[in-house]
Amino acid sequence: MKWSWQLGCPCDPQLARAILDLEQTAWPSDDPDERFPSAPETYAASIVAFEDSRAVGHTAVRKKAFVHRGVSYTGYGLSEVVVHPQWQRRGIGSEMIRRAADFISACAPDVSLFTCEPGRVEFYQRGGWRAAKDTCLVGGTRERPFRSDRLGLTVMVRFFSSRAILHRADFDGADIWIELGENQLW
Repeated sequence: MKWSWQLGCPCDPQLARAILDLEQTAWPSDDPDERFPSAPETYAASIVAFEDSRAVGHTAVRKKAFVHRGVSYTGYGLSEVVVHPQWQRRGIGSEMIRRAADFISACAPDVSLFTCEPGRVEFYQRGGWRAAKDTCLVGGTRERPFRSDRLGLTVMVRFFSSRAILHRADFDGADIWIELGENQLW
């Protein structure tokens, strides 16, 4: 297995096509204008697993500054975590999450948060995140919010900076607004 990192934007068009092809296995789309990354303004890095020249796993790392309860934070999150069905249950997803956590930690963020399906909570807990209690991540825009609670998603969180650790109780039972763009949510 060859592991490769793609950092920053814009990424190589061949790599972008390989990632989009892989994502079709999880989230089929007929959108001819689909592009990678879908939200370049929040894109920080990709972790891509290859078997020969074929992308078999991908995790995007996103970054955005936000204010929660009057405190400014730099937040990082995971999105587009996918392993090709033929390559699942081989440790690729766990290795990508470990690499993503290492990348995020090296960036010295305040906090990392993102959403996942309830059945995936344990997977992300093994990577160092915890499920935030009764918390909703609100993406989208102020005018058109995109709420995780309406999608039945769990918010995962990991605190890095002393400021975030000091205020970690503010993240439980809260709506956390991060303007990510229309219909965008980590």
